[in-house]
Amino acid sequence: MPKTAISEDRSESLPERWTALYKEELPRLAKARDRAQPKWPVYLDHCFARIILDNAVGKDRPWMERIRAPAVKHMSEEQLKAAVEMGRQIATGEADLDDLNQRSLRLRGKEGPKRKREVSDDSHGQGSPRKWKSKPGNGDIRSHFFGDLPQAKAEAPAPELREARRTIASSKDLTPFRRFALILLTFIPRGRYSTYGAMSNYITAQYHKSSARAIGNAMRNNPFAPAVPCHRVLAHDGRIGGFGGDWGEQGKHSAEKRRLLAEEGVKFDSGGKVVGRPYINFEESGEIKTWYQQIYASNSK
Repeated sequence: MPKTAISEDRSESLPERWTALYKEELPRLAKARDRAQPKWPVYLDHCFARIILDNAVGKDRPWMERIRAPAVKHMSEEQLKAAVEMGRQIATGEADLDDLNQRSLRLRGKEGPKRKREVSDDSHGQGSPRKWKSKPGNGDIRSHFFGDLPQAKAEAPAPELREARRTIASSKDLTPFRRFALILLTFIPRGRYSTYGAMSNYITAQYHKSSARAIGNAMRNNPFAPAVPCHRVLAHDGRIGGFGGDWGEQGKHSAEKRRLLAEEGVKFDSGGKVVGRPYINFEESGEIKTWYQQIYASNSK
């Protein structure tokens, strides 16, 4: 995918760069429906501020619980750099905005269509937050931008999955990262799919820095397929992604990946894109943290 052009004025200070990103550049790309993102779930500046600050600064909680508003005046240099970098990744398509938005909403205990209010980065903590209102008979306009955000629960692991996780965790032929990525993979329920970006965003937010490319490498070198279902991980735009060492619809194994997904109930539209939202609710399983600790503790011995 070609990189989206965004301004790179090196004379800008970090606060100026951050402000330009969330107030001007990202809303402009969203309103133009730029191809950097398969879907732009928001287009208002304060929504971009919320999403980026929750993920880059708040991490495991809303950003207002980490720093005071206005954020631009109270972020450290490191936090500003993280916010600017995440904004850049959204603009270029390296980060999935929809995944980040859903995670931000969950941190606040909200689902898109039920969301009652939004706190702006410009708020000084005074007065009432802006409220969303629905017009009678027209439905909630927020559903147009946020859609339905299903909170699918991870299925109880079958005995063979529990055994697979133990086998992966004890493998001496895999790096700790690959072991953890493959175990995380086993938490995607049958009949659902996730993306390379969604998995890497979860690992980065909860544990350590990752990337979609690193997840892709782990999936490509999965010695336990198809029992450990790397076929459930797709590209960020809903296309088939990689399988068996090949990439894309023209890959010699793409039909097999599509067949495995279809047998599990995953559907594709006439354009070859998957139907439905990716699974991102990994943190709903308390087991994942236990596996992470076990893998990295054993590696440090």
